[in-house]
Amino acid sequence: MAIQYFYSEPDNVLCVKIKVPVVLAEEEVQVIVDNVAALPELAQKIDHIDARLLDFEARPVFVHENGDRWVSVIEEEGWERFGWHWVKHRQPVVKKVLVSGTLHKQIFYVDKDDHVKHVGEDIPFADDVTLDVPQPVVDEDDVFVQLHHKKIDMRWDLRRGSRLHQTGVMIFQVKVVEERQIFVQVCPQLDRKCVRGVNLVKDGSFEAWGTNTAPVFWGASNVLRYNNGALMGNIPNEPASLFQTINRQGANNNNIVPTGEYRLCFDAMEIPGFREVLGGTASFNLTAELLFYDLYGNMVTGETKTWNAGNIADQSFTNLCLNAVAPEEAREALVRFSFEPNSLNTSAVVIDNVKLECMRVQNRYFEQFYQG
Repeated sequence: MAIQYFYSEPDNVLCVKIKVPVVLAEEEVQVIVDNVAALPELAQKIDHIDARLLDFEARPVFVHENGDRWVSVIEEEGWERFGWHWVKHRQPVVKKVLVSGTLHKQIFYVDKDDHVKHVGEDIPFADDVTLDVPQPVVDEDDVFVQLHHKKIDMRWDLRRGSRLHQTGVMIFQVKVVEERQIFVQVCPQLDRKCVRGVNLVKDGSFEAWGTNTAPVFWGASNVLRYNNGALMGNIPNEPASLFQTINRQGANNNNIVPTGEYRLCFDAMEIPGFREVLGGTASFNLTAELLFYDLYGNMVTGETKTWNAGNIADQSFTNLCLNAVAPEEAREALVRFSFEPNSLNTSAVVIDNVKLECMRVQNRYFEQFYQG
């Protein structure tokens, strides 16, 4: 399918003048070339004839008429709206198409000794086609003819062994085309995109670590590498944090699109009794934040969600999510997890499979189109 997307235009739109081919007329043309050829020797029969077109061309034929005769057509096609000019007293009109070329043939015949031989033949031809509906044009110099679906059917009759009567029937489509200038609305280039299914977070599965307490792509404190995730609360009764900034034009095409609807999801698992504390128990809050910042680094808005120890399963992952909408002035986002224990907490929390995804875009931007 074509690359396409939906776009809701803002109040002011940018229009650019371009030149495009406009099809004025479309006709099926049939040209018949009939001739008699003398073979160089007597033949038992004709095996077959290969035929193709050489130097094939077509050109429009113009007449000039009083422009008043074409006012209704010109108004219906909206010439004035597009800025196309017409001539009141000498309006060019295309009524016919001239076609010409050479029908090249290779005639394969069987001689008296049962040998297959061939002889070539070139037959020039020319014909004209009258359009069903004549068409006024803006500029004769911008009109041309396109040829499509050329077919050749050869028929023949061998007479007295050497005289070959042939009929070549050529059928093709002609399109009379004029290049005209129009204004078109320009959509934003595709680097401002919201593509569903793309994770904007780098290393959301925590596979890259500098040391056991320092993930490469994340800022972290009181965090430990733990199996395939990041454990928050290496010291369970002290706060822990894990965060990453997503730039508008970041690496790996990570983009924050203004008015984009974003979803932050991750897996969380409690590790009870990670460190033993006398009289301790599982007592903590886990907070996930998705915050948006403007061009100058000022926080504009964001979403925050908190879960306590009772909301997170022990020794198995729970998938947790929150949604947020980026404001118009958003240029980057911050994904942050905060682990907030009380002084007697003994549990830690493992974070894994962090994913920040743009779901769709509101207002003046667009969303990628998918065909179901």
